Amino acid sequence: MNDIIPNEDAGGRSKSIIFGLSRSINGVGVVLLLAIMFLLVGEVILRRFFNRPFTGTFELVQFMLVTIVYLGTAYTATKKGHIAVDMVVSKLSLKAQTVIDTVTLFMSFGLIALMTWRNIFRARDLWLQNESSFLLSVPFFPFYYLVAFGCGVLSLVLLVQFLESLSKTHKILSSKEIVSFYAISVVVLIIPVAYAVHWITWEGSPLIIGFVGIVVLLVLLAARMPIAFALGLVGFAGYSVIVDPGAGLMQLETVPYGVGSDYILSVVPLFLLMGQFAFHSGLSQDLYDTSYKWLGQYPGGLAMATVGGCAAFAAVSGSSVATAATMGSVALPGMKKYGYSPKLALGSIAAGGTIGILIPPSIVFILYGILTEQSIGELFLAGFIPGVLTVLLYLLTIAIQVRINPKLGPPGPRTNFKEKLLSLRHTWGMIILFFLVMGGIYLGFFTPTEAGAVGSFGAFLLAILRKKLNVRIIYECLLETGRTTAMLIFIFVGAMIFNYFMAVSNLPMDLAQMIADQGFNRYVILAAILFVYLLLGCIMDPGSMIILTIPIVFPLVQSLGFDPIWFGVVIVIVAEIGAITPPVGLNVFVVKGVAPDVPITDIFKGILPFWGADMVRLFLIVMIPQIALFLPGIMRGL
Repeated sequence: MNDIIPNEDAGGRSKSIIFGLSRSINGVGVVLLLAIMFLLVGEVILRRFFNRPFTGTFELVQFMLVTIVYLGTAYTATKKGHIAVDMVVSKLSLKAQTVIDTVTLFMSFGLIALMTWRNIFRARDLWLQNESSFLLSVPFFPFYYLVAFGCGVLSLVLLVQFLESLSKTHKILSSKEIVSFYAISVVVLIIPVAYAVHWITWEGSPLIIGFVGIVVLLVLLAARMPIAFALGLVGFAGYSVIVDPGAGLMQLETVPYGVGSDYILSVVPLFLLMGQFAFHSGLSQDLYDTSYKWLGQYPGGLAMATVGGCAAFAAVSGSSVATAATMGSVALPGMKKYGYSPKLALGSIAAGGTIGILIPPSIVFILYGILTEQSIGELFLAGFIPGVLTVLLYLLTIAIQVRINPKLGPPGPRTNFKEKLLSLRHTWGMIILFFLVMGGIYLGFFTPTEAGAVGSFGAFLLAILRKKLNVRIIYECLLETGRTTAMLIFIFVGAMIFNYFMAVSNLPMDLAQMIADQGFNRYVILAAILFVYLLLGCIMDPGSMIILTIPIVFPLVQSLGFDPIWFGVVIVIVAEIGAITPPVGLNVFVVKGVAPDVPITDIFKGILPFWGADMVRLFLIVMIPQIALFLPGIMRGL
């Protein structure tokens, strides 16, 4: 049996070639991020000031976006960048982990290999049919070949990772266990093949198949299979069972290009790029310094300054994890210097970081808006007042703690009024950037996608003016943005395939009707939904959680008559709370990385007061929806 283990030298050379290829093509793709930014900024200027917009901007952005995604997804896999939920498998023995990873890697490889094969055929058909874009008459087939190429390289990366895992499996399993492993694998593989060639058929209710699909999805997620691949595999299999295998394969042809070239999704990399440029411009340090000058002299003032800095940085970052990691590295040394309790210091950093997905612009609001077809501009405005409320409640929480125990946060050195005023000169860039983006959307000067381009261009200029950019840093910004973009949009690809499966199973609609027929109070149902989101928020990043759950939950929320803009704010708040909820809390582990010497239990103890403030905020917004809906209402009235 051991003779099937790949030669390690040959395997190492193959891995080096494949991983090198993925890195090279990703480098080509991410440069197009700058092209999208400059193109859309030029479009805004020519349209608003000269009434001479470009012809075909929409199509050019589509073509560039699909190129970025599929030239970057293999590189993302080499960096283990496709997000998975690691709550169960990591607790198992090394033997069990290796076997499970081997199985999930093989399933992931199989899905992407099928996707590659089908897109090659799709590209060939489009070539023969001579189909092209409406405005620019650009043929579609090269981009379907590009999708196939990107998926093909991704499948090779997954194959290398599978063979490595298989080799480990051979080393840690006994001969009998290896035989059992292969026997079970062959039996499991025979079932879908037999169904595909109609040796067996399934006549079950679509509703039952939909429910089974949800269970299988949860099992695959618990098995540490990347979310994008788990969604795509279950969606493809379920759709094939309910409709037919040919229809399932058709989804693998149409969805990857359709989602990867979605113009609306181009807003995601643009706001991510804005955050990257803002980070590298040194803005986080200046924002903290300004907050420090105004608040640091008071008891608990450095923790308050941290919360204020987090809120300000969130206005140009849009990421909870990025805000916590950045402000943690900036604020923690100062709080250590002045003898702050590690609990208060790290609690304020972890909680303050969660503001990143609420204060606009927010990547999570963008994802929610795309999935539910709601106005991203209204969602941004809806998050503003709740974001300010969050800051005020956190400041109050810190003030109460230091009032009870002044040793938690001794006051820092005093600053005079002149020093306070002078510190504001470092914030002008952030203020202009924020009001340029939000004001442009609010007044209708440009769309949210164009706002992302204007914002990223503004952050780019700001970093240049501060002399913080060079070619290497720009490339790092593009690489990180490209990696995150490929990860998020590939989750969208899997989610769209899964959504089609859910639609033909009719499960979300039937579930909504069944719950409505029970006569439960809608707030009881809302409480149950929020409790589930709180649990998911502990173990998943907010963006992945939104993409995974909204297709199932949103029809139910609509049937209950809740405002979709308000519900988006509520879900983001619950995701924030989940990010700092014991025993997991993703932001807690981000902060733990900043302060590895502090026990995780102390960080959770420091978070508990902020967690209580979050629950108060959630109660207020549920009971008084106008807190979130006031500004969107004004926008609708314009």
